[in-house]
Amino acid sequence: MKARIARHEIRDEIQRRILSGESKPGERLSQQSLARELGVAQGTVRESLIELQWLGLVESIDHLGVFVDNLDVSRICEAYEVREVMEGLAARLACGQAGRADIAELRSMADNIYKLAQEKGDEAASLDRSFHLHITKLSRNSTLIRLSETYRVLGMAVRAFREPSIIHAEHLRIVEAIEHDFAEEAERQARSHVIGTRQMIESQAVQDKFASARV
Repeated sequence: MKARIARHEIRDEIQRRILSGESKPGERLSQQSLARELGVAQGTVRESLIELQWLGLVESIDHLGVFVDNLDVSRICEAYEVREVMEGLAARLACGQAGRADIAELRSMADNIYKLAQEKGDEAASLDRSFHLHITKLSRNSTLIRLSETYRVLGMAVRAFREPSIIHAEHLRIVEAIEHDFAEEAERQARSHVIGTRQMIESQAVQDKFASARV
């Protein structure tokens, strides 16, 4: 159990460095150096890098090593195309599963996201991810929950801010559809919500205003 916890901690630390820009695209990630720096066995680092490769953050090149992958607009939009389908399905499956406490929590999260967006963008983004994860967990579909981790991580690599009032209204429409077990409407609203963000990213790219979360 300790080894598993250590692996996830190491994975999260390497992931943080990549998403923050501390580790740059194309940079070689030495298992030996990381193991020595982080105080763990090379096997633990190797397993962590395999997980990060599955998430799309690193690339393994035969005979050369593991490198930080380049997360460009095209890659991010691909992730949003997958997210559109997955979160639409999650909202559909959440219908009939969500209790009153779940609905109340989702509404509270939506309201707090809106409030935080006025001043604390990073906190709002973190809570926004939690909001969507909560809906995904309500689907009770373990495969969907596991697959959603990929696009959630890639989504953290981009700064994509839309008007907070629009986001708030969209969130509430998703919650309302789930509350009333309107499965088709819940899926439609969830997909529309993700499409809005993807289209904004694409528009920013065309105008050369795309903002990566990396610094």
